[in-house]
Amino acid sequence: MLLTEKVVLSPTPKQEQWLWQMSMAATELYNIALQQRRWHFYRHHGTAQSLSYTYQNSQLVELKKAFPCFNQLYSLVAQEVLRLVNKDYRSFWGRLKNQRLNGDEVTARPPWFKSALKYFTLPYIQSGFELDDEYLVVSGGMESYKTSKGKTKRRQYKERIKIEGYRNLPDNIHSLTISYEKGKYYANLVYEITPAKLGSERPLKVVAFDPGVKTFLTGATDSGCLIEVHSTVNRSTRYFDKEIDLVKSKLDRCKKGSRRWKRLKKALSTLYQRRAGQINGTLHATAKLLANSRHDIISVGSPNKLGMVSSDPAKGKGNQRINRAVQNNWPHKKFLGYLGYKTESRGKYTHKADERYSTQTCSNCGNRQKLKPTIRTYKCPKCTMVLGRDDNAAINLLNNLLTSFYRPKVNYRDYRKKKIYSRTLSGQWYVAYKKVG
Repeated sequence: MLLTEKVVLSPTPKQEQWLWQMSMAATELYNIALQQRRWHFYRHHGTAQSLSYTYQNSQLVELKKAFPCFNQLYSLVAQEVLRLVNKDYRSFWGRLKNQRLNGDEVTARPPWFKSALKYFTLPYIQSGFELDDEYLVVSGGMESYKTSKGKTKRRQYKERIKIEGYRNLPDNIHSLTISYEKGKYYANLVYEITPAKLGSERPLKVVAFDPGVKTFLTGATDSGCLIEVHSTVNRSTRYFDKEIDLVKSKLDRCKKGSRRWKRLKKALSTLYQRRAGQINGTLHATAKLLANSRHDIISVGSPNKLGMVSSDPAKGKGNQRINRAVQNNWPHKKFLGYLGYKTESRGKYTHKADERYSTQTCSNCGNRQKLKPTIRTYKCPKCTMVLGRDDNAAINLLNNLLTSFYRPKVNYRDYRKKKIYSRTLSGQWYVAYKKVG
């Protein structure tokens, strides 16, 4: 199992200049290889086989002689740049082939050139890097130097870049990429781990969660306990959305390119970055809380966002608030990704459940009725069951999962307590208990 550790680099001004020189060299190499493929494509009108990666890689030595700037690149980095060109062109050929076979309008276009003003993410595969305490040692091209006897020799150029906020990092790093985002340099370390295994055979403990906008997760366990997980996602999005809308309204009244426009543009970028940081931190903390629980199988509903979009003309601006909360500010898919790899590394399993009719079906008798989103209590007219709407949906998801394991279903009468998890802005989890019924 491969995981990625993203760390912040703190290069010196000289090292920043060196990183940008390698980025510009990688960009120029990408554009030259792309131009060669585009010329071959237009020369043969797409009827001949495209140039291969092997053919372009064999010309890399000649390119380094013709363009001395390519000597700044580590050899494997240059090869990865050519692989990226090959990957982009293979994707283009795949789209073109499918459109021609299906008789559709040909809209596929070859990949375009990259700008030297944007930083080219440098890929290092298997070699060319190492960790030395709180420093990342990165290799460049070959450089000439003189020995003590006056002889000229060549060696690998290396730079020791300090890692900001150093912590215990994995030893078995498979590969890394050096990227640049919003004024900061990052190293994405890819390493391999072995997932944990259960120590002894025992009945699997199962929990099912129904995701929501107001209450982040509402769950039901197979041991007779209801769970509510509250997060600070809504609080963060409400605060930052208000600030972002305020800055956008001021930005719309500015002349593009003016000093005030640049200042507001920078403030807007900072707000987006802070909002993303707080939301990602909350999602990671919630996923870690569930992954460290005693449950072996964690089932989470996977709702259809398009079916939750509101277009009722009677609600007016309420539609905008609902759709913004569902489409933009509900990072459910990202949370499932975090939960998936955290549970896998601990020898557990994350199940994506089908949510269809889970809120409309009675968990006791199976009667189905449509409810408005404003109705938060499920009252069954057939069996007179009264239960929270989200709790009823969580029990339905749990019963669907238990049925696939040939295990008996649970009944709402078995649930007598509810465990409520709340997280403060300081990062602490508080647990409260509540009686059900």
